[in-house]
Amino acid sequence: MDYKVLNNGLKMPMVGLGVYNIPERETQRVVEDALSVGYRSIDTAAMYYNEKGVGDAVKNSAIPRDELFVTTKICDSCYTREETLRSVDHSMKQLGLDYVDLMLIHWPVGNPTVMWHTLEELYEQGMFKAIGVSNFYPNTFPKIVDGAKVMPVVNQCETHVLYQQRKMIEYLQPYNVALEAWSPLAEGRNSIFKNKTLVAVGEKYGKTSAQVALKFLIQNGVIIIPKTTHKERMIENIDLFDFTLSDDDLHIIRLLDTGRNVTGWPSDALRYNPESL
Repeated sequence: MDYKVLNNGLKMPMVGLGVYNIPERETQRVVEDALSVGYRSIDTAAMYYNEKGVGDAVKNSAIPRDELFVTTKICDSCYTREETLRSVDHSMKQLGLDYVDLMLIHWPVGNPTVMWHTLEELYEQGMFKAIGVSNFYPNTFPKIVDGAKVMPVVNQCETHVLYQQRKMIEYLQPYNVALEAWSPLAEGRNSIFKNKTLVAVGEKYGKTSAQVALKFLIQNGVIIIPKTTHKERMIENIDLFDFTLSDDDLHIIRLLDTGRNVTGWPSDALRYNPESL
């Protein structure tokens, strides 16, 4: 496993398991499967309604807690410190853990500035090892960093070979904030697994198109959290560290970038002017 050293010195695995849309009743089993095949990073959120399953899997694991990296995201639409504290408290109770490695603001709604300052307080108290944001673009990211005492360690956004977020990576560099990709396989849309470029590159290394797509992100410094409930896919998605894409490979994969997202969730392509990046 490769690790990203975040701007506060914390090491985060480059590959984790996302559990979006996994029912609560299945989550513990899925996370336990992931841990058994080598995953050490798990990403959940209050709005996924499966934090308890993640926490139960972590607590039942024989893996030392300090070797695991747990991310969650507070409910959005908090406008006050008190609402933010209640949202954090809810997530911590659901997880049942002494601390969270990374706490994110899920969306830039409510009052992001108040939410951020509240997370800063709790970070300084040791409740979180790091704090960051998700789905923040240039018209909302300054609401966090302007006047912040603690800089976000990551910004988690939709990112994949069809929507490579190169301008976002450049935008975040001066802040030393890492980009983390949700839906790094584009939810399987646009026939990504049958993409001729990815298939051809994969044949050179004995890898699948999905592995090539994920490796491309890692080699560009992007943290990834592919989601699957199938153990064999978990193994495939983490088996990325025995090959390196060549410069020519990277170049032809860059040509797959459409500059637009595919999931339909708000992004710079839908809500914001990409030229502002």
